[in-house]
Amino acid sequence: MQIQKVKEFEKTYLVNNSITVPKSTDNSDYQRIQKWIAEGGVAQKEDPLPEFQKQKILKIKSIRDQKNTAPLTDYKAFLIDDEGNKTEQESHFVFYTNMHQSNPTSNPESIISRTTELGSMPYFTKNLEGKKITVELTAEIAALIKKKIFERNDKNYKISSSIEELINKAQSVEELEAIQLEE
Repeated sequence: MQIQKVKEFEKTYLVNNSITVPKSTDNSDYQRIQKWIAEGGVAQKEDPLPEFQKQKILKIKSIRDQKNTAPLTDYKAFLIDDEGNKTEQESHFVFYTNMHQSNPTSNPESIISRTTELGSMPYFTKNLEGKKITVELTAEIAALIKKKIFERNDKNYKISSSIEELINKAQSVEELEAIQLEE
């Protein structure tokens, strides 16, 4: 093996951009690299910036996705009693904007679509205190919820994209650390 270029990573060396050599004194290629360094060769250190950028982008996307699936609590609807009858009592309710893994019928897009088609339908949820309730979800409320979800998610994608752009433009780890993420 003729060594022309060496990049040093935490547990390995990359020789000539093609051969990975573990940092093990028992390895003959490792010993050749050490001799090459002793004779004046310089191993380039791993640039931590790309990995830090990748981790920060994953974090901003995670924050965005959490915000995009947060339930909505701004809406009121008439309660439905145990016999399925609409009452005159209204309650704020939680509208879940992500699908529960064990319940495919909890898909918010399907719920909004079905409500729009039917004009209204029962929605099994919780009130703001966490008590299980059933409300009459109307087409009007569903339309408002759909609009709110779109606006919220669009805003969150724009924010995350602009922060991601700053992350990708960072020239140093220090510059990258200065970029604040909204939580």
